[in-house]
Amino acid sequence: MRNPLARFGRLVICAWVLCAGISTGRSQNPPTSHVVIPNPTPRQPDLEKQFDTPNDQKNKGSLSIQNQLRAREIWLESNEILLLAQQLQQEINSGKKSVSMSVNAGKAGQIEKLAQSVQKKMKVQ
Repeated sequence: MRNPLARFGRLVICAWVLCAGISTGRSQNPPTSHVVIPNPTPRQPDLEKQFDTPNDQKNKGSLSIQNQLRAREIWLESNEILLLAQQLQQEINSGKKSVSMSVNAGKAGQIEKLAQSVQKKMKVQ
C-alpha cells in the first residue's frame, strides 16, 4: 500500500505547479494601454452658466408667469374673434337689410385687428 501522505504531497505539488503556471501566465500579459488625451485649451469658467443663481430662478419663474398671461390673452382674443365671426355670419345670413354695411365692416375690421394681435403674440417666445 501506498502512503496516503505521499499521495497528498503529490496533490499539493500539482496544485502548486498549476498556481505557479497561472501566475506566470498573468505576469507575461502586457499592461493595458492607456489613452492619453491632451488638455483642452484653458479658459475661464462660466460660473453664471454652471450654477443657477437666485436671480435666474426668479427670471425663470417670471417668464413662466409671463407665458401663462400671454397664453391667456391669446385664448381670450381668439374667443372674441370667434364670437364676432359668428355674429357677422348670422347678420349676413339673415336677409334683413336694416343692418347697415358699416356695422358689418366694423366687425370685420375688429376681427382682422384681433387676428393680427394674436399672430404677434404667438410669435413672441
